[in-house]
Amino acid sequence: MQHVIAKNEENEEWLMEKKIVFFDVDGTMLHLPGGMYEPLPSTCEAVRLLQEKGHYAVVASARGKLPAVLEKLNFDGFIGCNGNYITFHQEVLYDNYFKPENLDFLLGLFREYDAPFNFTGSLGIWSSPADHPVLQRHRELFGADLSGDEPWLFSWQPEEIHSGMVTAMFAAEQQMLTCRDCLPKDWLVDMYTTENIRMDIHLPGHTKGKGVRFLHEKLGIDFANTFAFGDARNDLEMMRQVNYGIAMGNATEELKAAAFAVTDDVDKDGIYKALKKYGVI
Repeated sequence: MQHVIAKNEENEEWLMEKKIVFFDVDGTMLHLPGGMYEPLPSTCEAVRLLQEKGHYAVVASARGKLPAVLEKLNFDGFIGCNGNYITFHQEVLYDNYFKPENLDFLLGLFREYDAPFNFTGSLGIWSSPADHPVLQRHRELFGADLSGDEPWLFSWQPEEIHSGMVTAMFAAEQQMLTCRDCLPKDWLVDMYTTENIRMDIHLPGHTKGKGVRFLHEKLGIDFANTFAFGDARNDLEMMRQVNYGIAMGNATEELKAAAFAVTDDVDKDGIYKALKKYGVI
């Protein structure tokens, strides 16, 4: 990887000073359920300033690709599908995806439990039929038709899916719990019961937190110079893999309790204020 400077006597001091900041998307830079479909001008300025100072800005998200509204920020890297897809300066470093036998198993399971789903990957989203009411609610809550940046596919063949994560949605929490118990024990699952009852499923391998650690270590960034911003349960491990784990003001209480610090809300310049406070910009 030519863009990564290896540690040696000449650049060791430089690497000690270089910082890397990881940003979650939903609830951290955007808030689609609240009608915030673009990052604040202060967030855009914060990313510009930290890169101007020679630091790295990386997105770490459950999404399979960077939303179009964030492309203008020119992030250095992307950790997608909760750690199952990692790029840096347009080079793919890690791609963990469901194989045909995994897809056959999951599609059968979702049919059995009447669970609509979205397989998410770097090329798009492969979804169950759009007329399912549980899926319609999910799309309304998370702005699928509002941001206009995701190629949602409703007509496809299983062999066309290239996905590192699937979100399954349910009408009731017990239905989700019973379905989860059918999954292989070593698969990774994040469950949510607020807004829409759903679970994110992916294969063993990198999680979001492990992906964050993998990237900053591969780049030779000292742990003391690692930062992350998040708001939800799936950011918990990421917070523990950086020195400065910063929860948004609108974050869950669980994440706030685990964070190094809590900044202001997603729509109140929280990212800019924290990066300014800790001398990154």
